[in-house]
Amino acid sequence: MRIGRRAGRTIVAAVACATALSLVSIEGQTSSASTAAPGQAQARTQTQTQVLNAAQVAGVSKGKAPRKANKARRGGKVAYLTFDDGPNARFTPQVLSLLKQYNAKATFFMIGSSAKANPALVRRVRAQGHAIGNHTYSHPWLNKLSAAGIRSQLTRTDAVIGRTTCMRPPGGFVNNTVRKVARSQGKSVVMWSVDTRDWARPGAGVVSRNALRPARNGSIILTHDGGGPRQQTIAGLRTVLKTMTAQGYRFEKLPACR
Repeated sequence: MRIGRRAGRTIVAAVACATALSLVSIEGQTSSASTAAPGQAQARTQTQTQVLNAAQVAGVSKGKAPRKANKARRGGKVAYLTFDDGPNARFTPQVLSLLKQYNAKATFFMIGSSAKANPALVRRVRAQGHAIGNHTYSHPWLNKLSAAGIRSQLTRTDAVIGRTTCMRPPGGFVNNTVRKVARSQGKSVVMWSVDTRDWARPGAGVVSRNALRPARNGSIILTHDGGGPRQQTIAGLRTVLKTMTAQGYRFEKLPACR
């Protein structure tokens, strides 16, 4: 069927416009979140942070097409479980056992000093196919440190757990200096889109509801395997894994973290 020149130009323009709008909707997704220092009964300080958006999770950046092999785009639903403040000799093994039961992969943002005290757990996390990210050496608010201080926190942690390609700033406190130092070390700054608030120990039921209610395809779920008593996290995680698996989700490690 032949199409006139004017009609053809109209169709091409419409397709280009629709494509541009689609890319804007992918690259513009952001949210905010915060967390608290490990081991504290936290009266939480408000913080606004940029969350790793859906385009970054899927490996999409401006000027680049989505990777064809990306699992999140091959059908089905994917969620990303993340665990901060470990490894912990008591709770990390329990988390690993649950993940293995559901054939789930996750990303562990480890504190350097905790990893140094539990080297066998670092090896076990990797051996089971999970990703490890840098969560600093001593869990300071990085936005209060100089560039040299930030660099030291990240470098000392990598010296313990091995080279990392992603980091998560404690408390979600990030600024341009943090981003610049992370970038200079080849690390993505990875936040979250779902906060279980398990750091506040509100009860296992609340932890699981906080994960399940806002969860959707591509969600990055924040929990903790260290930094304090995590019995509620373990109990809530069991419900989350069971429920979301039944809903057709699979759990994978973050693509930015290797």
